[in-house]
Amino acid sequence: ELGMPIALRTSAIGVAAAGGPLVGGALTAHFGWRSAFFLGVLPAVAIALLVLLVREPERAAPPRPAGLDPGGVLLLGTALACLVTALVTLPGAGWSAGSVLALCGTALAGVLLVRHERRAPSPLLPPSFVGSPAVVAALGILLAASAALFGALFVASYFLQDVLGLDALDTALRMLPAALCMILAAPLSAKLLRRYGARASTGAGMLVLALGVLGFGRLDSTATAPAVAACAFAMGAGFGTVMVSATEVLVRRAAEGEAGVAGGLQQTAMNVGPTLGVALATMLLASGSDFTASMEPTLTALAVPVCAGAVAARWLPSRVSARCRRSAPAPPAAAAPPPRTSPASPGPAGPPTPGR
Repeated sequence: ELGMPIALRTSAIGVAAAGGPLVGGALTAHFGWRSAFFLGVLPAVAIALLVLLVREPERAAPPRPAGLDPGGVLLLGTALACLVTALVTLPGAGWSAGSVLALCGTALAGVLLVRHERRAPSPLLPPSFVGSPAVVAALGILLAASAALFGALFVASYFLQDVLGLDALDTALRMLPAALCMILAAPLSAKLLRRYGARASTGAGMLVLALGVLGFGRLDSTATAPAVAACAFAMGAGFGTVMVSATEVLVRRAAEGEAGVAGGLQQTAMNVGPTLGVALATMLLASGSDFTASMEPTLTALAVPVCAGAVAARWLPSRVSARCRRSAPAPPAAAAPPPRTSPASPGPAGPPTPGR
């Protein structure tokens, strides 16, 4: 039952991905790029009012939440900040002192984070959860898929506007199939997940996503609208499938007390992935002299982790293992206690006794 709610959430993200660029492109084309930043003001205010006014029905008291881990948060944020800084500064400054220092900071913060999490009473990354191969594979797959998709969208925006000469609204229309396919692929992937399992559906989704990214890297100044739409179609369909199936693995593997950790890790992977994908695309595009010539190796580099994620999907649960769990014999029920009778009770009814 987890697949469909996750699919609806993914479809909602697809709706936002479809409507945001269209409305933002129209505002940019008619009122300038600054007007696009006011797009989220009214929805944010409306959602804040709903959160304050709507009351949930009363439920049983939830289990006591685990304590915070400010040290883990600080170390993880430091490692990510140093890594992004290194990726952004390498194209312009090369192996300068700042780039080397950022890479060293990434390694040092990562080592300290592992050491801290092993000793923390309430770790940010509980070993009982992140130690599962399926959880590690699902997080890596989400990271690679989001990095490839958003890195490719970053490259596509420059290609469509600078190479093909489209404005912001036409660019959004050309990439609209990606968002539409994400909306449609999410509920379909929930059904595929129940039928074929997370391993097959995630692996297939990663391959479709890699095909779309690689195909977009082969476009040039003569690219037609159907060719762009086909690549966008593959990227949206693959990413929607992967997001539903990998998220389902994370949520299903988490215990009740670790549900917040599972959701936080999934959202962290979905936020860190685009940051790394855009930073990697920026570094590779800046290293070349011609944008069109640099686009192919850039998108190929983004597709390599996606292909690796398709291989890593073998660590996700399959349909066979899920069936085995369902068909496992249930534990024997406890025997019912014998009926208690009082001393004056005649006991169970029986045939009459002569002379009674």
